[in-house]
Amino acid sequence: MEPKAPSSGIKPPQASRLALPGSMTKRARPGSVDLEDLEKGLDAKKLRMNPPDAKGVLSNLTKAKSKSTMNIADRSSIRGRSTMSTRPVPNRSSTASTRPTVDRRATTTSALNNRTNQENRFGREKSTVGGLRREKSSITRGGSTAAAAAGRGGKRPAWDLKGRLEDMEAKFKKTEQIMENLQVEKQTLEVDNEVKLEVVTKTSQEATQLRARLDDAEAEVVSLKKKIQAAEDEHSTELTRLRRQLENEEFNRSSLERKLKALEDELSCKQTEVCGLKNSVAELVSSRSGLEASLSSTQMALETATSKNEALAKETESQKLEMQRLMEKSMHMETERRKLHNLVQELKGNIRVFCRLRPLLGEEIAKYGSINHIKINSDSTLELVKSVADNDAIASGTNKNAKYDFEFDRVFDSTATQSNVFEEISQLVQSALDGYNVCVFAYGQTGSGKTYTMEGGDGSNLEQAGMIPKTISQIFDVTDKLKEKGWTYTLQASFLEIYNEEIRDLLATEKNLKYDIKMADSKGADVYVTNLKSETVTSEAQIFSLLKRARKHRAVAETLCNERSSRSHSVFMLKISGSNEKTTENCCGTLNLVDLAGSERVKDSGSEGQRLTEARSINSSLSNLGNVIMALAQKSSHIPYRNSKLTHLLQNCLGGNAKTLMFVNLNPREDTFNENLNSLRFATKVNQCHIGTATKKVK
Repeated sequence: MEPKAPSSGIKPPQASRLALPGSMTKRARPGSVDLEDLEKGLDAKKLRMNPPDAKGVLSNLTKAKSKSTMNIADRSSIRGRSTMSTRPVPNRSSTASTRPTVDRRATTTSALNNRTNQENRFGREKSTVGGLRREKSSITRGGSTAAAAAGRGGKRPAWDLKGRLEDMEAKFKKTEQIMENLQVEKQTLEVDNEVKLEVVTKTSQEATQLRARLDDAEAEVVSLKKKIQAAEDEHSTELTRLRRQLENEEFNRSSLERKLKALEDELSCKQTEVCGLKNSVAELVSSRSGLEASLSSTQMALETATSKNEALAKETESQKLEMQRLMEKSMHMETERRKLHNLVQELKGNIRVFCRLRPLLGEEIAKYGSINHIKINSDSTLELVKSVADNDAIASGTNKNAKYDFEFDRVFDSTATQSNVFEEISQLVQSALDGYNVCVFAYGQTGSGKTYTMEGGDGSNLEQAGMIPKTISQIFDVTDKLKEKGWTYTLQASFLEIYNEEIRDLLATEKNLKYDIKMADSKGADVYVTNLKSETVTSEAQIFSLLKRARKHRAVAETLCNERSSRSHSVFMLKISGSNEKTTENCCGTLNLVDLAGSERVKDSGSEGQRLTEARSINSSLSNLGNVIMALAQKSSHIPYRNSKLTHLLQNCLGGNAKTLMFVNLNPREDTFNENLNSLRFATKVNQCHIGTATKKVK
């Protein structure tokens, strides 16, 4: 499809007003170029394209071509000769001999000369033709010029069509002459280009051959260098090997020389030794007679010693029988000792109360100086004195000073050590080994030293070890000694706490377990805790590890009264099972060591939120413990053990089937006077309580 005309307002290009080629008319235009001026311009261009000395130019061009060809041929031949002379080409002699020897320089020169002569001939002919045409055109131009000049001053008139046609023919002939000259020049250049291309092609082929020879020679040089390097390396390796072999031979020679010298020295020593042995043999031969005489006397002494040995054997047998009899007597005495020990403990009372006063610590020493309101008169009595100011005494109508006297099984002052306290309870530990249930618990207000008494202070300091660690040490010491008498024991430990009337297993590895207190039988002779983890222990270190793990899990918090206040009741239970193969006796006792949480006044401790809930739960459980003690003291028909988890768990310890010891701990600060008074009054009730006789548990 033809393209559409543009839609814009631009006019399309108009048709050319020039006359078509071959037309016989020409429209006159103002300002057009005159024919004479056009002829002059064509003549000048023809002179530039065909200079008068065309023959000289062609001859110079031919000489330059011949010279460049000769130079290329000379360089190629020289390079080829130098390469052939300096680089030996192996295995090519046969190929060189079969090729015909051709003089490339002569061939190239002759070809160029032939082409140059032909070009010169063509040039002369063309120049002759051109000269004739120029003469003709000049004559025509002269005639026409004269006619025009004669008519209108040098220009043809418009009606002179024949003249103007002649002028156009003359111009056309000039143009044809120019085209012929250009064609001749083109052919000349093409011939020259072909000659040069042929020379370059031959030169490139020779250069390629020379490069191939050069590469072969370089490869051969590299191969020879590698061979030389390999030979040098092999020579160096062989030289190194020979040097090492020489060094080894020298070392072996020196070693052999040293060995030879050592053997010579050894030979001389052996010779000296042989001489000495000969002398010794002579001496032994001389002493032989003396030895034979002493042998006879020794035999007589041996017979005497044999008779004495037989007598000693008989005596040993009789002593062995005596030792067996004594061992049986010792076993009987051990059984008797257990009975007497239990009798002594029963005479002391199945429930006993010890009182302990802790010393002033840290800032308390600077604040109070000394303990004046608590006076310990003897090992079993103490006096609590309350000093009242004169104004307070007059207002209240009481005496100036109030005194309270108390008496317990044992009273420890502030200077008593952990070892002094443990001496008094060690007999109860022996009762646990004998098969009785034993319970030791600490009672008192917060900050009175209950946890220190039961568990101790720094674990690395043996002097500060509490009742629980010392009890464990004594149990293992006694069990080791009783092994000689045929007793073997198995120990199982468990540790729990009662926090807000909820039992927690301090040794548990599983979470979300429910713990309940159950009766072991219908008679209620023993209680146990369901799902409570019990671990068999075989060493003190294992039990101490359990105590350390339980201490991390116990509920402890800071209050205004104590920076490390126990917020739960902790109970350490150790079940002791023993058997004697010789006497066939069996026993099973349980040791309960209880650290009660301290009673506290909420307004003094500043407990709030969770601490307040804990304080109420602690005070409630301690109040229920007091109710149980009161019911036991009054010999009530119903004892409220189940009012709290604490009394329910300690039912066997408080109900007469155990030997029980209570520590009442006192705080030495004067501002805790009322709490100390309440603790001492509660301890007095416990001390006055009479429970049943503990029975021995036998498997």
